Amino acid sequence: MKTSEKFALNEWLSDYPEDLEYYDILEMMSQDDWSVDGITVWEVVENFTLDQVSDFIENTRMHFERVTEEMTHA
Repeated sequence: MKTSEKFALNEWLSDYPEDLEYYDILEMMSQDDWSVDGITVWEVVENFTLDQVSDFIENTRMHFERVTEEMTHA
């Protein structure tokens, strides 16, 4: 798993199956609105659907990659 993917997952989830790939975890989250065995969202986003949290995760990953790429090229 890329650093940006792990960072994004850890920003929004307190627990997830670490033996799965990033996109497999997001796929699991898209299967149900509120809960999936093995995936726990942080309390601050517990009132959002898993699909919404999945969007937060993906946006965080993309932002992380943009910021670190800019820092690398600066």
